[in-house]
Amino acid sequence: MTTSVWRALLGNHLSLPSKGAVLLFGVVAMTMGTACSKEEPSVARTAPPAASAPAQAAAAGQRRFEIAEGTTTFLIDAPLEKIKGRSTKVRGTLDVDPSNLKTGKGQIEVDLAELKTETFGDAEKDTSQAAHAQNWLEIGSDVEQKRRDENRWVRFTIKAIDDANPTKLAAAEAQNGQRAVTVQATGDLWLHGVTSSKKVNVALTLDGPPEAPTSLRIVTTQPLKVSLKEHDVKPRDLAGKFLSGALEKIGQKIDDTVQISLDLTAKPK
Repeated sequence: MTTSVWRALLGNHLSLPSKGAVLLFGVVAMTMGTACSKEEPSVARTAPPAASAPAQAAAAGQRRFEIAEGTTTFLIDAPLEKIKGRSTKVRGTLDVDPSNLKTGKGQIEVDLAELKTETFGDAEKDTSQAAHAQNWLEIGSDVEQKRRDENRWVRFTIKAIDDANPTKLAAAEAQNGQRAVTVQATGDLWLHGVTSSKKVNVALTLDGPPEAPTSLRIVTTQPLKVSLKEHDVKPRDLAGKFLSGALEKIGQKIDDTVQISLDLTAKPK
């Protein structure tokens, strides 16, 4: 691999010893095993699902909530370090029927272009690591604009509510004007052109009267686990080109699983 490629990969830290280079490479821990010594075949890509705020109106009895704010946190529990990050740019809509919570549908989107890492507690190193993550996700500065715009958003589309306890909001005990419900949902996670089916467990807290809630908070009770290999997330340069042998050069086996947690607030639309 040429010096220029490694400089794009590691920034200005080429003179560091191998372990230090790994630490500053940061998001190199965002895939499994050692890298192949030649170009790996890409997985089949699909177009992203339609963005949030679907054209059709909410079904009868449902109230539509729009995600107003929130935080998505990421954790890779890698052998060398725990790689941590977050995005605070989220959007989406949720359709909720207070009399039958099992009919809920919706979509949650997270902006990866706003991903900030917090692995080192050092602003320069964390900024560099976040830039490397964007290259892996093909949203680096030299990636073609259309692809960059598509790849920047992760979308979770709720397909079904498997379980809700209780199923009617009015049946939940009110405490300080709030009612709490636990929900398990099945949906499609679209990340980097690949869709995977996921189940997510969340706690819902709703303010206001049960027939017309005024606020909805969504918090995951268990992290959503995502395989970066399955979604073709691997070492790339600024233009999104695969960096052959990058992980092999570093020589460390690393974890493939990203743990994603949500804490979102939605308001009636």
